[in-house]
Amino acid sequence: MVPQFFGQEIKVTVSGEVKVPNSFRLDEREYVISEIIAAWPDYGFGRNPLRSRKWWQRHHRNYYRVKTTQGEVFEIYYDRGTKLSHPERKKWFLYRQL
Repeated sequence: MVPQFFGQEIKVTVSGEVKVPNSFRLDEREYVISEIIAAWPDYGFGRNPLRSRKWWQRHHRNYYRVKTTQGEVFEIYYDRGTKLSHPERKKWFLYRQL
């Protein structure tokens, strides 16, 4: 299957002390996560030119490759924003379906 890109904000339910995703909602459909296949942080600078990189321009994201109860595999990420004092900037996104 060819990966399908979404790049769309989603609503996620989390559980546990570490707040891992349990399920997410996309276009009125609920996807229940049966397995977290992989997880990794992203602290990169994206496409910013080398000369203009500042600490606050870094990504602050936690990526998850998840498998749903229907056998679908998705990559989702939690964008933590750059400041703890702005919780409204902390959002979940569906990156792609594999």
